[in-house]
Amino acid sequence: MLSSQCFENPPSKSTAASGGGSVQEIGGLAAYINGPPDSKLAILFINDAFGFDTPNLRKLADKAAAAGYFVVVPDFFYGDPYDPTNPHFDREAWFSRHSPVKGFEDAKAVIAAIKSKGISAIGATGYCWGGMVAVKLAGTDEIKAAVASHPGPITEDEINGIKVPTSILGAEFDSIFPAEKLKQFEQLLSTKSEVDSMVKVFPGVGHGWTMRYNDDDESAVKSAQEAHDDMFNWFNKNKEEEEEMLSSQCFENPPSNSTAASGGGSVREIGGLAAYINGPPDSEHAILFVHDAIGFDTPNLRKLADKAAAAGYFVVVPDFFHGDSYDPTDPHLDREAWFSKHNMVKAFEDAKAVIAALKSKGISAIGATGYCWGGMLAVKLAGTDEIKAAVVSHPGPITEDEINGIKVPTSILGAEFDSIFPAEKLKQFEQLLSTKSEVDSMVKVFPDVGHGWTMRYNDEDESAVNSAQEAHDDMFNWFHKYVK
Repeated sequence: MLSSQCFENPPSKSTAASGGGSVQEIGGLAAYINGPPDSKLAILFINDAFGFDTPNLRKLADKAAAAGYFVVVPDFFYGDPYDPTNPHFDREAWFSRHSPVKGFEDAKAVIAAIKSKGISAIGATGYCWGGMVAVKLAGTDEIKAAVASHPGPITEDEINGIKVPTSILGAEFDSIFPAEKLKQFEQLLSTKSEVDSMVKVFPGVGHGWTMRYNDDDESAVKSAQEAHDDMFNWFNKNKEEEEEMLSSQCFENPPSNSTAASGGGSVREIGGLAAYINGPPDSEHAILFVHDAIGFDTPNLRKLADKAAAAGYFVVVPDFFHGDSYDPTDPHLDREAWFSKHNMVKAFEDAKAVIAALKSKGISAIGATGYCWGGMLAVKLAGTDEIKAAVVSHPGPITEDEINGIKVPTSILGAEFDSIFPAEKLKQFEQLLSTKSEVDSMVKVFPDVGHGWTMRYNDEDESAVNSAQEAHDDMFNWFHKYVK
């Protein structure tokens, strides 16, 4: 049986989170499904006793979909979740009908259906009742990684049987899974050198805190958000290299940061991030520059930002890496770990906070321009109403779903020689965008240049400078047209 804590603080289902997903059948179960159908990476969300359609679970699933995962949230209770409004509800009979063993078998059928779509890597994340199922799955080869948040009762044998990287997130105040038991299980997992694991106890919270929090309680929201970030970081860390890593081209030809461009700007805080800021403070038009892997303080990026400021835009170049940009001088830098820390989910939230801060200053129109890593973020922003227009230069991996989701005028500038974004793929995306008659778009392939050409050019190479300048002019022309 689950503890009484598993049934406390029921969520309201009257305000279910909106999103791009829909309820479909998969593996014999109804399920909320969202995310790019051509993704090779999936997350299986396993609900708590209150079912698959609670608002906070849907919001988190949508967030995972926005990060590029194919997301599946099955209805493991077949339309029969715990009903907190029924005073005669028989918990024992309900749990007998919906045992974790049955959930485990159903999950395997869903996973088989996901794999039949060509998805190569699946993570499972579970909450309370779902945490028990996630741990059972972690003892198989069905998934690549698991996250169990405030799980229901699990056994030492189940912990000893874990085969895949597993993170267990627990609460300080949890009668089912007290902190002492979590520490015990952490010790057991630490003896399994062949399997990566993490056990974390969150202070000041109780069972269910990751899902059943009050949006008006700032502390509760922060604790839940921290757990959600931990989940994303875990899956980002353990997903397949083909999707997780930026190409080696993203790190080639690093600029020298020793000659950062001068200008009238300064580094200040905005939206919780340090940022290089320049331009007329009374301007109603802004450009958000989103840097590449080398960071926000490279000379050519600063020069271009200063040029935008001179043209009358209020310019913001945030440090999305929080002082931890890619260091090309460090031969031991772990690119995989670095990219895991600086994933698109976190960057997207940071960008929204900066944009909100800009709007609070009375700025009415914002354009976003991004380069490589920043291009991926600019495309995500183009799928929202946060900005008026976007320019994306030699972006990292983006999906067809992200292209189809674009809502604002968007220009994509690509290179003839780019392994991440070859010209053929650019043409494909141009075709997709051309079907969206309601959104203006431009896709342009620059001849004889490679990935990163708009930022990492040699000032002494006239041809390279001309190509970069042409891309910069295209950006300004796009924003002059739409950011007004």
